[in-house]
Amino acid sequence: MSILSLVNAACTRLIESGIRPEEAGLDAEVLARHLLGWDRATYFTERNRKVTRSFDKEYIALIARRARREPVAYLTGRREFWGLEFAITPDTLIPRPETELLVETVLHLRPDRSIDGVLVDVGTGSGCIAVVLAIEFPNMTIVATDISHPALAVAQANAKRHGVSERIEWRHGPQLAGLSGPIDLIVSNPPYVTTQAMQHLAPEVRDHEPHVALNGGTSGTRTLRALIAEASVKLVNNGSLVVEFGCDQEAVFRQVVNAAHLTDTQVIHDIQGLPRVGVATYRTNR
Repeated sequence: MSILSLVNAACTRLIESGIRPEEAGLDAEVLARHLLGWDRATYFTERNRKVTRSFDKEYIALIARRARREPVAYLTGRREFWGLEFAITPDTLIPRPETELLVETVLHLRPDRSIDGVLVDVGTGSGCIAVVLAIEFPNMTIVATDISHPALAVAQANAKRHGVSERIEWRHGPQLAGLSGPIDLIVSNPPYVTTQAMQHLAPEVRDHEPHVALNGGTSGTRTLRALIAEASVKLVNNGSLVVEFGCDQEAVFRQVVNAAHLTDTQVIHDIQGLPRVGVATYRTNR
């Protein structure tokens, strides 16, 4: 049997497990390329080769796991974010394309890449946001926090891989605990799924990604509210909070930042036109 024939058979199995056809085809190919160490160009030129016994066994095992709805990123151990490859484990949330909007917003908010100051990434997970911003702002002190020791270990490995491990301070704890300030920028993709909505998430998310990084409590805004309250007392004058939230949480975001006396509120919409990222600034002369 050729590699292509095996991949096509795997695609059929994934479709039968409930995965969408367009996703199943790509997943089957990606997992084959992962095992073979091939890029896509090599795959297309070499896919008619006969499969080896070792490849056949390993590939079938991976496809069986994917059919049980394990995310591809956990099976390959990596995910691309901002054009960089990051190590990913079940201890970390899988970076989403919409979270790149968070980075884009920070870069638009602070167009001068030579600025210094302190930037805190709250709930760093795999460290993708902290690493990218450490690269983009070479003079800033980056602090990355997380309540998960295993996630911090993954983030530290990613920082080392991308040459910024010496630029980032790692803190274990919730939100801004242990950080007295002053802080110039606070960036976060906090948990914002409601407890009730958790049970309705796709199996890949509900059954495999860390709930601590997803579940935002009954309203979905538990961490968001706490973070805004802390930001209001730890930001420097003209310091800003940039945070991702659920598409139905814009009103809550505006209400809470207003109650915390933060100003210049902005809400940025994602590629689907949904409210996704909020910005609020602390000013002493507000």
